[in-house]
Amino acid sequence: MIENRKIDLGGENIVATILFSDIRNFTSMSEKMSPEEVVSMLNTYFSYITEPIMQNRGVINKFIGDAVMAIFTPHLGSENHVEDAINAALGMRAKLQELNSSGQLKYPVQFGVGLNSGDLVAGNIGTEKRFEYTVIGDTVNVASRMESLSKQLGHDIILSMSTVDLVSTELKSALQLEKSDPVQIKGKSEPASVFKLIGRNENNGWTGASGVAH
Repeated sequence: MIENRKIDLGGENIVATILFSDIRNFTSMSEKMSPEEVVSMLNTYFSYITEPIMQNRGVINKFIGDAVMAIFTPHLGSENHVEDAINAALGMRAKLQELNSSGQLKYPVQFGVGLNSGDLVAGNIGTEKRFEYTVIGDTVNVASRMESLSKQLGHDIILSMSTVDLVSTELKSALQLEKSDPVQIKGKSEPASVFKLIGRNENNGWTGASGVAH
């Protein structure tokens, strides 16, 4: 937007993978802490878990309390947006484990991450005096639902069927995915299966688009 030197309140259709993440049981945790401790904890937590997002060509769209919303799209430099988002989610898991082991937090933190891919509308939403570049549409809503399902399914990273359908054969063989029984997704008429991202098959030897082993 800065390079283009223009403000356009219109929108455009793009393809992206959306990632939502939030802290489990944040409300009950924050009740045991002072406001200063909550802010300090959140800032430390965000400094850890947002690093893999940026390293994998994701754009942090917004912080919503204890939640993070990130966009991976060719439109913003992520040509392999599904691969980048999955690598980011796995990196976030590793960084959270590192943070919990560091002794910096008063209480250990758990999170849920949800990914969904598809078409959406991107643009500067708001007025000429106050707006933000963001994305809207069903793809975003379902990504948020995936994050919510992570608690229901008892697993930290959940991928939608739409995301898994776009995973390359090479990457799919390198990942451990567990398909769920059909679950009801809020806003959808029919139950659908989703996938738990267990981790990587370490002996696969897969390298990502950058040619660097993951």
